[in-house]
Amino acid sequence: MSTFPGYIPELPGIGIDRFDETVRDRANVFFLSHCHLDHMYGLSPNHPLPGTLYVSPHSAVIVGFRYPNQAVYKVPIRERLTLSVTPPTGEDRYELCVRTIPAEHCPGSVMFYFETKTIRLLYTGDFRLSAESLAVIEQDQIRPTIVYLDTTFLEQDYTYFPTRQESMNRIRTICSQWLDADRRNIVTLWLPALYGSEELFHQLYLHLRERIHVYAAQRETYQHFETLRDVFTDDALGARIHACNGVTLQGEMVCRKQEHNASFILTIRPSARRWRHLQRDQPFWLECSKQLWFVCYSSHASSSELIEFLRKLQPEARDIRFSVVGDEIDRMRKEEYLSSLLPTTVEERLFDEEVVGGEEGETMLTLPYNDFSAGTRTDKQLTTTTDRMQFDSEEETDEETLAPPCKMVKRC
Repeated sequence: MSTFPGYIPELPGIGIDRFDETVRDRANVFFLSHCHLDHMYGLSPNHPLPGTLYVSPHSAVIVGFRYPNQAVYKVPIRERLTLSVTPPTGEDRYELCVRTIPAEHCPGSVMFYFETKTIRLLYTGDFRLSAESLAVIEQDQIRPTIVYLDTTFLEQDYTYFPTRQESMNRIRTICSQWLDADRRNIVTLWLPALYGSEELFHQLYLHLRERIHVYAAQRETYQHFETLRDVFTDDALGARIHACNGVTLQGEMVCRKQEHNASFILTIRPSARRWRHLQRDQPFWLECSKQLWFVCYSSHASSSELIEFLRKLQPEARDIRFSVVGDEIDRMRKEEYLSSLLPTTVEERLFDEEVVGGEEGETMLTLPYNDFSAGTRTDKQLTTTTDRMQFDSEEETDEETLAPPCKMVKRC
């Protein structure tokens, strides 16, 4: 879950992925990397931002649907955009060049690469890049000196995740076997987030030819995307695959509670947090009971993928700031782990400190950025993101129980 405060000291006047009053007071140009709740805090249908929100074309559809009063500018992927920023806090006006880079965290997710006369900065948001997108970074000559990094899984426990295609293939196989075993059988997908599973839905439909039941709020948004129009159904009783999160603790489907025996329901939980110490040669799926499967599926980079990403940005990227920090202990642990994997960078920092001595000057390497407190929420802020049914924050507990909790129940 993002702990980024929404502003960057080197870029006054802009706000990113957090839109509470603190950010609104100091910014008039805003950026959204993707449509998950922890990156949309502060957005409100009745309280638009005091400036334009820059988003990808895909995210613009979702934002436009949920926040029709908000001024939005669609930034095509990899397009270079030059803005004139006049910070409301009194700093001098400056020219800001912005480029979007595919982040591949969920549909429409992007990184933002910012350039001024003196700053080159990459804000990754949440990401998990393919080899093709890594190549884009090299092709577009993305060379930041400062990186705000998605450190969700910057831990020694999470060095490996299967590719999302491998995970989707396994989920598809489990679904197919269960549905083929008995015509009465149905599958419910216990998903970590509302948005981000669109490719899984699409592949299940293409290969199994089964439409997927989702609840009304999802359908209203998905209908705006051509490739998804045939994937979903309103027919709760006829659908054999459900992503409506409608399972009670007794294993019953809320959307067809009186119509179906719980023994015919299989739940599949795509997750990442529970898969500590997973190795490449180990199974990444687990049958916890006859009717519950866990499958490793991550839309965040593993720690080894993060290190590979940072090495692509070396030697220029020497100021790495953490966008996901649980607490001070977590910050220190991540700093130590990253330092151990990028020893050259740490050696350079130590050398620079010896040369600079006690003189004032720019720090050559700063691993975390510490001002990531959530702040105090006002009543107005508490009502700004509408409902968790609309935008999930991908939260997973460290040790998930073997049955879907009550909080997952949502009426269709």
